[in-house]
Amino acid sequence: MVHRGGNPGLEELHGKLLAASDALKIWGWDSPAGRQRVARRVTWLRDVCGLRPGVQAMECGCGTGIFTRGLAESGAQLTAVDISEDLLEIARAECTAPNITFFQADLEAPALLPQGHFDAICGISVLHHLDMPKALPGIRKCLRKDGRFAFSEPNLANPLNKYYYFVNDEEKRQARGTSPTEMAFRAKELRDCFEQAGFVVEGLAFRDFMHPDIPARLIPLARSLEALAEALPLVRAWSGSLWIWGRNPA
Repeated sequence: MVHRGGNPGLEELHGKLLAASDALKIWGWDSPAGRQRVARRVTWLRDVCGLRPGVQAMECGCGTGIFTRGLAESGAQLTAVDISEDLLEIARAECTAPNITFFQADLEAPALLPQGHFDAICGISVLHHLDMPKALPGIRKCLRKDGRFAFSEPNLANPLNKYYYFVNDEEKRQARGTSPTEMAFRAKELRDCFEQAGFVVEGLAFRDFMHPDIPARLIPLARSLEALAEALPLVRAWSGSLWIWGRNPA
C-alpha cells in the first residue's frame, strides 16, 4: 500500500525527474485526446469557480503550467503554486501573461500563502500527492468566506488507475509519472476529506472515459461513448477521474 503525501522531499525529487523528462507525454496531456481533456477541465474550472477579471484565484500544483495558461485567459489574477522549483521554472517560461504570479510552496504547510485572500482555489491531479488532513485545513484558510473550490483527482475505482497505483514495479510507476507518495481517491473518501476540513461540497462527478492515447480519428466516437458512460450510474463509478467542487462556508 502506498501512503498519500507526508514527504515533501520525495515530491520535490519527483518534480525534478519530471522536469528532466517529457512531462506532457508522461501525463498524457499532449496527445490530441489529451489536449481535449485539458480544454474540458479548463472550461469546467473557469465556470464552476467563476473566474473572470477582478477575481483572485489560486491554482494548486500548477506543475509545468499545462492548465495555468487557460485559467489565466479568464482574466482572473492567478497565483500558481507548486512544490517543485524545477517545474515552476518551466511554467514561468511557458506562461508569461501579466496576471499570473508563480509561487513555490508546500501545500501541506502553506503558511507563506496569503490567508483569506482568494476568491477561488482549484487544481488538477494535485491533492492525491498530499496528506489531506494536513493540507486541506491550510488551503481552506487561504480561501475567503463563501469562496469557491474545484479539483479533479484520479479515481481509485478505475481499473487502470488501480493497477498503476498499486504496482510494485518502480520503473512502471516512473514511466506513468507516479510518485512514491501519491494515491488516488475513492469518491466517498474524497468527499469526506473536504467535509471534515469544513468545506461545503456542492457536487462530485465521475468524469473521463476517453483515454489520452485514443487516435484523433476516433475522438468523436470516444466522446459520445464517454458521455453515455458518465450518465450510467453503475458504469460511471469506474471513471478515470473524480471532479469535486463547492465553497468555503460564510
